[in-house]
Amino acid sequence: MTRIIFISHNKLAEGMQKAVEMIAGPQPHVESYGLMPGQRPDDIVAHIRQSIKADEQVLILADLVGGSMCNAAMTLLDLPNVQLIGGMNLALALQVVLTPPASADEINHVIKQAQTNVQHVILKKVKDDSFF
Repeated sequence: MTRIIFISHNKLAEGMQKAVEMIAGPQPHVESYGLMPGQRPDDIVAHIRQSIKADEQVLILADLVGGSMCNAAMTLLDLPNVQLIGGMNLALALQVVLTPPASADEINHVIKQAQTNVQHVILKKVKDDSFF
């Protein structure tokens, strides 16, 4: 099973994990780390690095591309068993937890699927409110 790690600023990663588990049930292969005021992203990533085993696949979802947590996590990409996705949302998190992508093509596919869930939602007036 692929190990899934959510990383974020503050408690977003923890909330994402809780939301995923509310929908999909307990997920023992999912964990979360949030950067709190006074903490250093590099310290969190160093802790993650120490916990990664050579024989496991690891997929990290970061909250913000270009953010401090995502940038720090990029240092883990020297490990051949680590993949990183930036810009996590709940649709993406659910997708990778329920069906972890195994290749770069599959990662790109789940990203495209998650992007379709970002939409401007509006109410449309119905011209004719009768059904018959």
